[in-house]
Amino acid sequence: MAAKRKPTSAIALAVYFWSIVAYLVFPIFVVIPLSFSSSDFLRFPPEQIGLRWYYEYFSDPVWIDATLLSLKVALASSLLATIVGTMAVVVLERQAFRLRGMVTAFVTAPIITPHIFIALGIFIMAIKLGFADNELTLIGAHATISLPFVVLIVGASIRQIDPTLERAARVLGAGPFRAFRAATLPSLLPAMVAAAVFSFFVSFDELIIAQFLMSSRETLPMRIWADLRLEISPTVAAVASLLIVATTVAMVGAELLRRRAASVQDG
Repeated sequence: MAAKRKPTSAIALAVYFWSIVAYLVFPIFVVIPLSFSSSDFLRFPPEQIGLRWYYEYFSDPVWIDATLLSLKVALASSLLATIVGTMAVVVLERQAFRLRGMVTAFVTAPIITPHIFIALGIFIMAIKLGFADNELTLIGAHATISLPFVVLIVGASIRQIDPTLERAARVLGAGPFRAFRAATLPSLLPAMVAAAVFSFFVSFDELIIAQFLMSSRETLPMRIWADLRLEISPTVAAVASLLIVATTVAMVGAELLRRRAASVQDG
């Protein structure tokens, strides 16, 4: 009886799983064809095919300025989060101290904290310090919400690295930094790159914090949101398609890099 019930439950689980996947992926198969429509309004399926809205995006200075601002903020915040997060991981994993669990919880707290609370707190602090509507403030805020992902990704990788290699380098006369650079950093770099890519897209796609902290300029998510509220231009579909392709390529590349690093460590 159990033997007969097992295949049935496995089939049901598979159907449930692929239904969820189809539900999540279906918007992609709608947005991308819409981006090639030549109509003035969003219609599915598109009646005419063309690159009109891609041209509109690349020729509109408002869209380009928003994209460049998002790229600048995302690059800077991902770099900052990766450096700070890696330093935090090294301290948390290689040093034993009483409050390690509390520090870990504090560093990873933004991953479960609603962004609107983080945005409100940083916004109030920025006003008091005179840093409201400032790119550096937005970079710091985005680094804050990216930091937990760096700690989790790099932390998982550093636990797979034998700490005795670093100790051996210290015994041979290398200083702490040189020992880390020679024995640990090369194996940690793929995880750092994967964490940086993930952090980049966390920042690039963020809307709520940017709306609180930026008023004179728009990031790309702010521009998309404003466009959706005012007219729902098909340009949004073109932008979304470009983001889908870029995100997919970057995430697949980061995952391949992570798997290659894991196979090297296992080998």
